[in-house]
Amino acid sequence: MNKAIYVSINANAVEKIVNKRKNYEFRNYIPKREFDTLYVYTTSPKSELKYLLKIGQIVKYPEQIMVQGDGNLEFNNGQKHTFAYRIDGIYELESGISLKELKEEYGFVPPQAFAYSDRYPCLTKKLEKTKKNKR
Repeated sequence: MNKAIYVSINANAVEKIVNKRKNYEFRNYIPKREFDTLYVYTTSPKSELKYLLKIGQIVKYPEQIMVQGDGNLEFNNGQKHTFAYRIDGIYELESGISLKELKEEYGFVPPQAFAYSDRYPCLTKKLEKTKKNKR
C-alpha cells in the first residue's frame, strides 16, 4: 500500500493544478505519518475524486519556493499557509468517482483537513488498481 492521504481541494485550484499553473499545494499542517501521494477530492460543483498528486519536497515557511506558480509569491511573503507541498506528478483516473458513489460504496466523507488512506481501505485498494493517466 502506498503512503497516501485524502484531501479536499477547491475545484478552481484543481483546475490550476491540472493546467500546471499551480505547482504547490498549500496547507497549514503536515500529517504525522509519511506520505507521498494526495488523493484529491474536488469540491463542489465537481464533487468527485478524479486526481492523484505525487508530492515531492515539503517546504515550511520562511523557506522560499520558486516564484512561478499560482500562490507561490504569497507563500514566500508569509501570506499563505505554513507548508508548501511540491507537486511532482499529476495523474487522472480514467473516470472520476462521484460523491454519491464515494459515500454509498465506501462511507467516504470529504476531509476537512485530510484522512489517511487506511481510513478507506476498499477505496484505496480500488484507486491503487485503477488505471491512471499522467497529465
